Amino acid sequence: MKIGSGSQFPYTDFKKRYDTPPPEPVVWRWTDISGGLGDTEHPERGTLALSMPDGGAEIIRDVAVAYQVVPAGQHTTPHAHTWYHLFVVQSGTGVVTFHDTGESTDLNPGDLLLVPAWSLHHFDNATGQDLVLLNLMNIPMLAHLGNLASRQPEVGS
Repeated sequence: MKIGSGSQFPYTDFKKRYDTPPPEPVVWRWTDISGGLGDTEHPERGTLALSMPDGGAEIIRDVAVAYQVVPAGQHTTPHAHTWYHLFVVQSGTGVVTFHDTGESTDLNPGDLLLVPAWSLHHFDNATGQDLVLLNLMNIPMLAHLGNLASRQPEVGS
């Protein structure tokens, strides 16, 4: 790899590069989202991510927003990662388990749940209705820093 040569430019020009206009208001209609949730497969780690009108996934600076659906009668695999989740239970009920402490708690519509970074966790949905979670996470910030990492322990460990 060839080493390049740096240069300089006036600080006022540098500052202008980071002066950005305020964002425009955006609305996501539940009728569109719920239709998308119904028409999409529900992989373990998430179902749909929201995007801005320009297609960007960073909804608020350094924050992405997605929906995760844990289908009726299913569960996710225990896992941990560098990003946090702030979940809002939209519908359905379930249980989240934190393996590091062995604690579990019920989840009901309207509940908010913070899953800190590196917390080994999983969801159980033993009911007949999908558990729908709105998920705010700092993946964009960690991706910019080159710090996305996760782990999923072997079964039985």
